[in-house]
Amino acid sequence: MLQLRSLRRGIVATRLLLGATLLVGGMAACTDEADTVAAPVINTNTVVVTPRVSSLRVGQTQQLAASLVDKNGAPLPASAITWTSAEPTIATVSATGLVTMLTTGSTAIQATINGVTGIASLQGVPAVATVTVTPLARNLRVAESLPLAYTLRDASGNVLLARAVTFSSSAPTVATVSADGVVTGVAAGTTTITVTSETRTATYPLTVEIVLPVNTVTLSPLNPTVAVGGTQQLTATLRDANSAVVTGRAVSWSTLSAASVGTVSATGLVSVLTAGSVVVSATSEGKVGTAVINPLLPGTPLTIAGANGTTLTWYFEVPAGATSVTVATTGAGTQDPDIFVFRPGATTAACASELAGPNETCTITTTVTPGLWRVSVLAYTAYSAVSLRATITP
Repeated sequence: MLQLRSLRRGIVATRLLLGATLLVGGMAACTDEADTVAAPVINTNTVVVTPRVSSLRVGQTQQLAASLVDKNGAPLPASAITWTSAEPTIATVSATGLVTMLTTGSTAIQATINGVTGIASLQGVPAVATVTVTPLARNLRVAESLPLAYTLRDASGNVLLARAVTFSSSAPTVATVSADGVVTGVAAGTTTITVTSETRTATYPLTVEIVLPVNTVTLSPLNPTVAVGGTQQLTATLRDANSAVVTGRAVSWSTLSAASVGTVSATGLVSVLTAGSVVVSATSEGKVGTAVINPLLPGTPLTIAGANGTTLTWYFEVPAGATSVTVATTGAGTQDPDIFVFRPGATTAACASELAGPNETCTITTTVTPGLWRVSVLAYTAYSAVSLRATITP
């Protein structure tokens, strides 16, 4: 009986040992299998395509280049490059990376090296179909510079901007043209200006002339009489040093009189607003011509009237060589206008007469400067039917 129990204990022990061995072996097997699973490989290489972005006109070509680099940008050995276009109807690409733009639109060009792909973006823009030059308003003058205006359009007539444009002159000794299209007259004659953009050109015949500067400005009518509330159109005639009439010059108009007395437009139209003289000037290239509307004509009496406290002003011309100037008012009753006489351009009166009554006299015998003199009549009281006269002694 004792031997049988010992045998059973041995069998149980053997089974337990075998189970433990199998368990340990199984665990070891699982551990070895897990250790041998490979980690996924991440490719950090990239393909760089240059140029990455391009704008091409229709029909234009662009050579692309591609290279394989690592994550640090260092070049790597590469096999052959495979080129493809995402939109071959917009642009095609050859086996060597030469892109041809077929139409407007955008597409991506792909370059594949060793299974890695890089892209470049291309935009198709319409080509210049026509170039037109806007003619200058007049002939160019020697030593004058003017910009040329031009317009670029595509085949559909749309205006194109930001395109490269070049300019040239067939006769630079007559006129030169700058890189931005400004023409400068060099000598009298003719030349042809050529404007080019892409494959299109336009030519413009340019004439350069010698023009003498303005020497005199004459206004007409010179001394018109215009009623209060009326208007008068003045004309400026410009002449050069040879007395030849010149045209196409800028003329500016102005008045020396107060705006409450009269005004002049940019074209020389004078409006008379109150009694008194309106002095109008026209200036061109530094030369000035003057006309007086409603002047006080020397030797000719002018009947005047004014409300109490008002000041009316008249202008009269004193010629060179005059020895004295006398300005006087005559009238009846107790009405009382006072007079103040000013030399040309002066702000201080050369003479003032402020007597009681309508009869005033100012006589100036020194510094009788030729030019446009001014007389202001101040109404100390209201007056009417008073005669104003200027007398000049040669």
